[in-house]
Amino acid sequence: MNAHRRLFRDRRDRRDRRGYVMLVALVLLALLAVLGSTTLNIAGVDQRIAIQNRKHMQVVNTAMAGADHARDQLRWELPAISEMDEFIPVTDAEVFLQGLNYAQNQGVYEVDAEYLRCGSPPPGYSAEVSARAFRSDYWQMTSTARMQDAAFNNMNASQARSAVIIRKVMQGSCSTF
Repeated sequence: MNAHRRLFRDRRDRRDRRGYVMLVALVLLALLAVLGSTTLNIAGVDQRIAIQNRKHMQVVNTAMAGADHARDQLRWELPAISEMDEFIPVTDAEVFLQGLNYAQNQGVYEVDAEYLRCGSPPPGYSAEVSARAFRSDYWQMTSTARMQDAAFNNMNASQARSAVIIRKVMQGSCSTF
C-alpha cells in the first residue's frame, strides 16, 4: 500500500508543477524580447553614428580640397589685401569642386589667406643671380567646409577646417612686399 500511495502522491505533485514550466517559458520569452529590442536599438544608434561619421569625413575631404585649391591658385596669383579674408569665396569653390551640382552633395568651402612672413629662399635659388634676388613668402591658408544646399543654407551641423602653410618663392627682396 505504501508504494501505491507514493505513486499516487508523485503523480499529484507532477500535476501541480505543470504550471511552472509555462511560467518559466513566459519569463524567458519576455527576457529574450527585451534583449532583442535592446540589440536592435543599439544597432540603429550605430547606423546613425556611421552615417554622421561618413558625412563628416566628406566635409573634411572638402576642406582639404579647399586647401589644395588655395595652393594651386596661390601658385599663379597673390591675393590682394582685400582678398585676404576671403581668398576663395564659397561660390568660386562650389564651381571648382562642383559640390552642389554633383550627384552626391560634396558641400562647399571657403578659404581665408593670411600673410605670415617673408624669409630667405631655399638653397639653390640665389646661385645665378645675387643673394637678395629671391625671397620666400609664407602664407597660411585656412579652408572651412560645410554641407549646404543649392540656396547655400546649412544642411548639416558638421563643419571642418583645414589649415596649411604655403611657401612661395618670389623674385625680389623682402622689403618689396
